[in-house]
Amino acid sequence: MKQDYFTLNKQEILKIICSYEFLSQRQLKEILVILKNKSLVSNSLSFNSFLLKLIDEGLSQKSITIRGHLKTRYTFNQDFNIYNFCNSLEKNSFFSMSTALNIQGLSDFREEYIFVSKERSTKIEQGNVTLTQENIDNAFSKKPRRTNAYDKIDNHVVVLLEANKTDTFEVIEYNGYRVSSVNRAFVEMITNVQYLQSSETIIEVFTKIKEKLNLDTIYTIIEKFDFIYPYFQLAGFYLEKIGFSKAELVKFHDKKSGLNFYTQKNKNPYEFDEYWKIYY
Repeated sequence: MKQDYFTLNKQEILKIICSYEFLSQRQLKEILVILKNKSLVSNSLSFNSFLLKLIDEGLSQKSITIRGHLKTRYTFNQDFNIYNFCNSLEKNSFFSMSTALNIQGLSDFREEYIFVSKERSTKIEQGNVTLTQENIDNAFSKKPRRTNAYDKIDNHVVVLLEANKTDTFEVIEYNGYRVSSVNRAFVEMITNVQYLQSSETIIEVFTKIKEKLNLDTIYTIIEKFDFIYPYFQLAGFYLEKIGFSKAELVKFHDKKSGLNFYTQKNKNPYEFDEYWKIYY
């Protein structure tokens, strides 16, 4: 019986596809065009037929739905790697918050949550916003809001976050992944506590890796992020709780606003730190 081109060239075709751990449908279509140009498959082979042939050879698919958009990735790898899967979801994304710490072996905190961030293409300027105590008190009396850009897959919750444009300042390469540095992860976590159980858990995580933190870098990151809220004093509060002395944190205290601020929303009751003007 005459064999078709796919069957004749199957090993070479599979070798090409297996060089990728995860492939999107767009990438598979691009590969099909390449295979046709190399005469490895018939020019009449449709994408659906090509996909079915690959599925017969063991190609599997993994999917999540983010903001109503189905994201499907195809793989021949039988050992599902959640980090590699998430790495394929968004161009120019990086692992952030506690996930960045976990990948770097600095923590195992909330490993079931995978935080993936992408910076906006243009920076949102805060302008001359006048912040009042009433604004802050009203905002932090409400229940915290979380993104709806998440889905569950294989006992993990994948959360896609959007960050302001900072030219990926303090995003580093680690074992083939783009991740927030430990200092950037610290800033991300204290400003997004709603994803991380409580301020106490953040203090617990970073107390164990205090020696990895660099105060000057944290200060610069907060500057770079250009927050509306007074996060210098919040960072100073956390850093003292983690184990730094007031003398080491003078530059954070010098940037303290005249306003009281909060570690997290809708906590009852709060205690108050007079030195940092923080409710916690």
